[in-house]
Amino acid sequence: MTRGDAVVVTGALLTAVLIWTGFFVVPRQGGTLAAVIRVDGKEIARLPVTGDALAEKQVSLRGGVATVEFGQGKVRILPLSDHICPNGICWKTGWISRNGQSIVCVPNHMTITLEGPGPGVDSVVR
Repeated sequence: MTRGDAVVVTGALLTAVLIWTGFFVVPRQGGTLAAVIRVDGKEIARLPVTGDALAEKQVSLRGGVATVEFGQGKVRILPLSDHICPNGICWKTGWISRNGQSIVCVPNHMTITLEGPGPGVDSVVR
């Protein structure tokens, strides 16, 4: 590798690292990010996830009651017993924190979607 090749490779790596860190360092657009909870397609709650403290909300489902934890810019479902959600995919999803992300509980017909400012859909294909 020549000296010129080393300069080009170093420059490309530096540019890639700067772009990558920019996604995490640059603050998000202002506005309120909200967790929208829907059961059977009907909106039952809109929870603001901004703020410093975590809070909980009880949600009645077909199989029982789920606890949604929200705040600090993120939301999740606390672990559920097998008789409420057999596979547990909804609570195993963990925290979501970006606009457009969702948690889905199919057996109980519940979705939690983060809505707010910032990038939502990356692209649309027709």
